[in-house]
Amino acid sequence: MIEIFSTARQVREFYETFSKTNQLLPKAITISDFESKAWYVPERILADEDTRAILMREASAFKNFDKLKIPREFMAFLQNSEYIFRFFEELANEEKELEELDLNDTYAEFGEHIAILKELLTRYCALLDKNSLYDAITLPKLARINSSYLSSLGGLRVHLEGYLSAFELRLLKEAKNFCDIYVITPITAYNQKVKKWLEAEGIVTSLDTLAECCLNKAELIKEVKLYEKAPKIFYQSFSSAVLESAFVFEKIEMMVNLGIAPQNIAVVLPDEGFASTLKEFDRFNNLNFAMGFSMRESLFFKRVQAVLKKYAEDDEIEHQKRIKRLKISDDVCVDLSKRMTASEVELKLETFIKDDDPKEQTDIILEELFLFKKFLENIENLLLSDALQLFLKRVQNRSLDDNTGGKVTVMGILESRGAKYDGVIIVRFNDDVVPKRSNKDLFISSSLRAKCSLPSMEDRENLQRFFYSRLINNASVVAISAVENEDKLPSRFLKTLRFEKLNYDEKSYSDVIIEKSHQIKNVPRSFCFAYDFFEKPLSATALKTYIECSLKYFFRYIRHYEEPKRFKYDSRDVGRFVHDILRGIFAEPLVSLEQMKKKAREITKQIKENYGKSALWELEADIWLNKLETVFTKELRRYEEGWRVFKLEEWFERDFEGIRLTGRIDRIDRMNDKYLLLDYKTGRINTQKYLEKALNSSDFQLEFYALLCVDLGEIKTAFYDLNEAKFIEDNFFSEKKARLIEHLFELKEKKEFVFEACKDKKQCFFCPYKVLCGVWI
Repeated sequence: MIEIFSTARQVREFYETFSKTNQLLPKAITISDFESKAWYVPERILADEDTRAILMREASAFKNFDKLKIPREFMAFLQNSEYIFRFFEELANEEKELEELDLNDTYAEFGEHIAILKELLTRYCALLDKNSLYDAITLPKLARINSSYLSSLGGLRVHLEGYLSAFELRLLKEAKNFCDIYVITPITAYNQKVKKWLEAEGIVTSLDTLAECCLNKAELIKEVKLYEKAPKIFYQSFSSAVLESAFVFEKIEMMVNLGIAPQNIAVVLPDEGFASTLKEFDRFNNLNFAMGFSMRESLFFKRVQAVLKKYAEDDEIEHQKRIKRLKISDDVCVDLSKRMTASEVELKLETFIKDDDPKEQTDIILEELFLFKKFLENIENLLLSDALQLFLKRVQNRSLDDNTGGKVTVMGILESRGAKYDGVIIVRFNDDVVPKRSNKDLFISSSLRAKCSLPSMEDRENLQRFFYSRLINNASVVAISAVENEDKLPSRFLKTLRFEKLNYDEKSYSDVIIEKSHQIKNVPRSFCFAYDFFEKPLSATALKTYIECSLKYFFRYIRHYEEPKRFKYDSRDVGRFVHDILRGIFAEPLVSLEQMKKKAREITKQIKENYGKSALWELEADIWLNKLETVFTKELRRYEEGWRVFKLEEWFERDFEGIRLTGRIDRIDRMNDKYLLLDYKTGRINTQKYLEKALNSSDFQLEFYALLCVDLGEIKTAFYDLNEAKFIEDNFFSEKKARLIEHLFELKEKKEFVFEACKDKKQCFFCPYKVLCGVWI
């Protein structure tokens, strides 16, 4: 009999239960290891990821492929091909053909797109056949059952967490012919697919039980109640994700004081990228990172990445400084535009390895380099820049084991499958990561998935609910945190939990992670001198900066230090994109909804062609194009009522009581003698809660703009919530306007200013000048 588990961690924990016994250990493996042995593909070799990408690109060389709007340029295709692979793999694992997709109730070009994908898949499979290869897409059709292996096992006990694909279910069905199969699985409201599958096998189970079944006999052997006692759950919200690091360590201390052993505490990260932040604050090595550390953090990766950044933007001083700091020779940067053989690429990559690099990192690099050279020998010579990017793509998927020996485990949600901990801490429990979105929905909608019996968005969400509910209900104490601000909302999963809301002062958390020992020594943290605040016209943004942190104002508006350039896509890109759309739409008279949608698509296409946006940007653009339809409908209705755009993203400047003010206003609408000033908002606005918070904030944007437009007479103002296509008036407008005027007069009367770091250290977390003022976050 062999025990089969979802993860390697479950296998290790299974063996640990026998640590104090003197007996022969039963055999235990992961389900992925079992599947690799239970199936085999005769006379074929498994294709590696690089080979798959190259063959898929070769398969895409036909006339109509460009209609999918996926670029064929070498590196761009490699970066976007993941969506194609995930789509084809899902169809293969669910044993569905493209022809089975119901074309009813789909967009006009859907049939054409499916035909293109079908041709792409046919050409790709032909290339695999030609090279005697197989992959995850062709495995379900080519796989043969390994009867001798299954017969040798004596039986299987499958500890199932989640549900199985159609291909995996076929494996169990065929394996029944060679050995007895037992399934041990929780049955909850969130894994109904498993319950229905067992019913189809003739086995009826009850909810909220741990069921053990024999598939061969279609027999329910036993059921045990899943949970004996409900856990105690605490929830704390923060304005910044960095504060959640302090929350983790505070809650670990709390749980240890309650008598929970550190090794029985788990920190679960829905966003595993948060691990690097946690590591920075784990000063005493209390944490053990189950996912390891990404090779993206290695010096080798940073050196290669620095060279590629300099090559892409040679005139940027920060890239040149980074090259110098990492001690990279200039000749490497010069050679990036040359085509090179596999051996030449290997030699260049070896120059990025230094003698003092950790041996574990170097071993991974050399292992990947050996395989990479073999791959390069089978394709045409690449530009060195392309070869380096391709190699980084390989290396970034590798990780280094955490050998620091911490007792508290940090893991992702998938790694937590089947795990039981007395204390559980979940951070970053926000709606943008919980539930985690899938890139498999790119080609077909949720409604079409339901028709074709493919896993739907609801299925995936329920699977994640299942993982979280198992983890939480198996614990005795649970602590959850999330960011709540203008742009972030807690996960909707939170609504299903009974928790105690904590309201601790954020300053107590920020004091934990911002210590004087982490400040740069001998750096002035305040400047005092005579200053004319209105020598140049004052903007709302400049005033907000000064109120929040006068030292930040000093660096930005007096010293004129530029902020570091961003490389990663973020919400500001969304805001600019939406502004560009609306500026283009309202620059001409409104005619019809179709005309507005067409114009929006044209602007989107132009932005992409001019700036070469990523697949993530395209996904966000598609989401916003759909959202803006509601906005367009509202604007057409207002147009019929007589409202017209009076001013569109124009700069205003005026003298207010001897104070020069300036600003660019998103929009002013006019109907007869009525005026409405609008400030666009793409982030989430929690209406009253948002406005009450704004009352005590440093943001006087609407009030500031109203002062700029005083010559127009009485003018109404409102935030324009573009998510909901509605206007939100500031109920505290009069109070805030009075406060704004007080601020302006105080600054006018003041002759000498002290520019110093702010008291509220939350402002420092994402400040571009935090290093200059001596605060390291």
